[in-house]
Amino acid sequence: MPHRIFEHDGASRFRLEPLSRTNEVASGISARVHDPAWALARQWQFGEFAGQDAGSPVLARIEGHSTLVSAWRPTVSDDPALVASWVPYDPAAGPLDAVVESEDGTVPDEYLRVEGGARFVRLVHEAGQSAKLPQVLAEYRFDPVSDGTTSLVALLAPRVPDARALAEDLAGGGLRVSGLADVGERWLDWWRGVAPPETPGTDAFDPHRFEYRSDFSFGDRVLHAEEYLGDGLDWYSVDVDPSATPAPAAPVRNFTQEVVPSTVRFGGIPADSFWEMEDAQINLGATDVSSLDTGRLLLISFAEVYGNDWFLFPLEVPVGSITTLDSIVVTDSFNGTHTVERAGRGDPRWNLFTITGSDDGLLMMPSGRGAVGESLESVALARDELANLAWAIEKTVTLAGELVDRRERWLRIAPEGPPHNDIGSYAVQTVVPDYWLPLVPHALSAQAIRFALVPLLQPGAESKPRGRLLRPDHWVHEEEVPREGALVVRRPVLARWFDGSWHVWVRREKNPGGGESSSGLHFDVVRPSETWP
Repeated sequence: MPHRIFEHDGASRFRLEPLSRTNEVASGISARVHDPAWALARQWQFGEFAGQDAGSPVLARIEGHSTLVSAWRPTVSDDPALVASWVPYDPAAGPLDAVVESEDGTVPDEYLRVEGGARFVRLVHEAGQSAKLPQVLAEYRFDPVSDGTTSLVALLAPRVPDARALAEDLAGGGLRVSGLADVGERWLDWWRGVAPPETPGTDAFDPHRFEYRSDFSFGDRVLHAEEYLGDGLDWYSVDVDPSATPAPAAPVRNFTQEVVPSTVRFGGIPADSFWEMEDAQINLGATDVSSLDTGRLLLISFAEVYGNDWFLFPLEVPVGSITTLDSIVVTDSFNGTHTVERAGRGDPRWNLFTITGSDDGLLMMPSGRGAVGESLESVALARDELANLAWAIEKTVTLAGELVDRRERWLRIAPEGPPHNDIGSYAVQTVVPDYWLPLVPHALSAQAIRFALVPLLQPGAESKPRGRLLRPDHWVHEEEVPREGALVVRRPVLARWFDGSWHVWVRREKNPGGGESSSGLHFDVVRPSETWP
């Protein structure tokens, strides 16, 4: 490799220039080894010749069985005598989330009832039956809840019928106005696709913990969800309850399939070809690993040394089932057969993707999370150490179909403070915003405390819950209001099932809060006329 010397301003610069001795590249890319004996000796020293005469898998035969879910029930009550009876469930009818998360006796809000009434009026006009609208409005008059605000519900209520009353009559036999049977049938099909189902008596939501609790029957096993937060049912949401009695067993589906395995591919895997340029986005060789970082060392060793020894194959299982593989027999390229045992069969502590309490089985919950809409209501739970209280803060509620920010409303109606006084003023207590609802600790025993929602008496402000998450006589377990707080919201959900059907419901979610808070509540307050020194 020759070099050239350049002089510039008294300084010498060197540049190396590669010079090829021939006009061909075959010798370079062949990567010839000048001492093959040394290379073979090094391979022998590292044990690279101690291999196995094993072929690649070309066919896998799988035998197993799937146990379908047959029923579910809410388990909100801790009293065994009050445990609800099993409710039959068919995965083909819709996602399990829709029946578990739906509110008890959910009724459409005023906004949806007005929207449904407006659609019924439009269908009546299209059918040429406009002359019967006055009679329809007289029979199904809409009486909205008056909240002192001008909203879309208040504007349209006198001009449209109540959609909920229409749906009740159509589902029960027919309208009280003759000649609109065809219109009612078309409208009812639309209404069932957008209105939440009214399912009284099946609410699995625990209002004292703001969590869902329910059981699911899979054959001879009962899976229990103790603290489901409303964020989508999955295999990690449930555990096996050995003490519960399952519902009548569902049929077990046995299956036998033959599939073709394929090589596992992942980012950073070594390239198959010698001259193939590897992707540099994941460079395992550049990982900063110390000698004590066993986890990373094992990961890199698996990826670099055994990355080409893993294969996968597809297996289609029924939705809403626990699938157990009885046997996997792999045929290799030499026509040899190998039986694959379950990993960790001899060690019950080694477990992946298996529900607690079960030694085997893959759970596929019939879950359809769908599209989640904007919150209909939000309540923050926070502790206030200065006031020695906990608070349920109603941030937003839905009134007459409109989302109301209670803080903004309070700023408009908050009472004014005392007038300026040169000698100062005295107040028994400060005024707390009306959307801050006190949770007072009540000692049930020496080891049990719960927070009870009590009214806050103060001049010029009436503190009471206006949404659906809280009630005037509400109480909450102490452990459900931790130091970091909690945020509970109501959201509408729209999901599409595998058969193309649409399902609508309102779910309640519980999320971590924003820490402790202060309401500014003080007693025996003296406001001086000037700042204290």
